[in-house]
Amino acid sequence: MAGDDFGSTIRGRGERWARRGMSALLAPIMVVLLAPSFVVIPMSFSKSLVLSWPPQGFTLAWYAKLLASDEWVASAENSFEVALAATMIALLLGVPAGLALGLRDWRGKQLVLALAMVPLVVPTIVMAIGMYKVYATIGLIDFWGLAVAHAMIGVPFVVVTTMSAARQMNPLLPLAARSLGARPFSVFLHVVLPGVAIGALSGAVFAFVTSWDEVVIANFLTTPTFQTIPVQMWSQLTQGVDPTVAAMATSLFAVTMSLMIASIWLRRGRA
Repeated sequence: MAGDDFGSTIRGRGERWARRGMSALLAPIMVVLLAPSFVVIPMSFSKSLVLSWPPQGFTLAWYAKLLASDEWVASAENSFEVALAATMIALLLGVPAGLALGLRDWRGKQLVLALAMVPLVVPTIVMAIGMYKVYATIGLIDFWGLAVAHAMIGVPFVVVTTMSAARQMNPLLPLAARSLGARPFSVFLHVVLPGVAIGALSGAVFAFVTSWDEVVIANFLTTPTFQTIPVQMWSQLTQGVDPTVAAMATSLFAVTMSLMIASIWLRRGRA
């Protein structure tokens, strides 16, 4: 008994030191990744008429200007609608693919998974040029062209998270439902879909955020009369910079972080 207690104490200390070491390694990485965002936030409250560091004073005038601007409001509405449509398309394509890849093994599975990940590997500018040539030929520029393009880069996230959730399901549950007389569609709707819902939702969050702040493809597939927030920000940066851009960047950051935190909270709640 004493030996077991001693061993447990040693293991507990080892785990604590491992967590501390991991935290020490991750801390500088998080600082490097988040520092640019935290630099932009104070600049959005600066009284300076140009975007500068360090910020001077404190004001909410740039947020008021943001809300009063028809161009910024229209671009925000466009971004939200495109991201929502892209997310719906990504779910329609990614959830069935994730289920097929996660529920059972079959020949060619790894090849299909690799093909599904292609949008994450191919340089965005290459995809943007190809999409522009194809979509311009068939007249699919503006809203639906951009929504479909953003859905393509959102599908891999839905596939991966749905596949991961499907692998964690008890494979006997669908079989038990079928043995009790449930039809295949009922099994899918009441057993399989609830089992992967949190995973699919996590993928949907990633797909939405990816579309929400994507700028390279959007620059090719938007027009002067239809622009998203990132394209509008890019245009403002090339014409003349005032802290309104920082205010919009801060708003984008807040929306993105809120969605990511909500996704983590949902997954923990389900666990």
